[in-house]
Amino acid sequence: MANRRAERRPIVGNSRTVTQSQLCRPSAWPRAVRSLAGVTFPRLHEGQLDITDTHVRALVDSQFPQWAGLPLAALDSTGTVNRVDLLGEDLVVRIPIIEWGAADVVRDAELLPMLAPLLPVKLPDLVGRGAPTDDVPWAWGVYSRLPGRHPVLGDPADEEAVAAGLIETVRALRSVSAAGGSEPAALAKPSPTGFDPANDDAHTRPRIEALGSPALTAAWDAALAASAPAYTPTFIHGDLMPTNLLLADAAVGPRLTGVLDWASAGIGDPALDLLPAWACLTSRTRPDFLEALAATDGEIARARGYAARKIGWGLLYYRESLPGFAALLTFMLEQLEA
Repeated sequence: MANRRAERRPIVGNSRTVTQSQLCRPSAWPRAVRSLAGVTFPRLHEGQLDITDTHVRALVDSQFPQWAGLPLAALDSTGTVNRVDLLGEDLVVRIPIIEWGAADVVRDAELLPMLAPLLPVKLPDLVGRGAPTDDVPWAWGVYSRLPGRHPVLGDPADEEAVAAGLIETVRALRSVSAAGGSEPAALAKPSPTGFDPANDDAHTRPRIEALGSPALTAAWDAALAASAPAYTPTFIHGDLMPTNLLLADAAVGPRLTGVLDWASAGIGDPALDLLPAWACLTSRTRPDFLEALAATDGEIARARGYAARKIGWGLLYYRESLPGFAALLTFMLEQLEA
């Protein structure tokens, strides 16, 4: 699939159908499930590794004996690139299931320690870097488990918290690349998430048009028209989907406390970090979010096109194999059509 970052990251797999209303309830978000020897990750891609619970157990026990006694439980997840398991209560194991994710752990190892002190939210720590094996030919990682829950789509309080927290976080990210070139080399690398509608039109337009949404096609056309003008690159996360956000509840209401999955991070088009305006927010908070980030008409058009691309590539592709992720994309489509 073109642009491997177009539709990534951790909800539900297998054959169960998840509706839009279910997606808006906390129970639809990732949770630990009973681990059964021999259980495999849902089949999502051609060329995907079939990683069983037995494989995960062997990897941890052989390479990190200090954690050999901790229980493992697969996480119900919308992940499209990694299998994710809970290790004990405080650790998470992420293992690539497809070559697209082969470089993620290497990138995390150099990027996360440098980026974490610069942001107002918590990032996971890479506490163990696993080596490739005959069964798993790519590096894999053990990360700290951040506290919190994913936002409930459509919930007014969660929506306000996401908007406020992301305004602060995106501003901080943009300041990383405004440091006059003094940032470490790891923070100056380009984002692996390329978005070039003109170059991608022949592959993406048929998938968008297959969904039969005039608004989706119009969003793609507008992104094409806005792709020519030059923009000033900034540091971006690149995949600010609700499954990559963590909220903490307090007496005064929820607040954004953590951001996950930094595999798409780097120097890139600032429009891509406007994605949550349609992936996480509704018309209640979207205008203020875009205004607070001084979004230009061209950036808004490119961001809507980026959302349209995710929907076009992912909605039908994951409808059966990963229905929770497809439900999330359905929410995005509804916001683009609003």
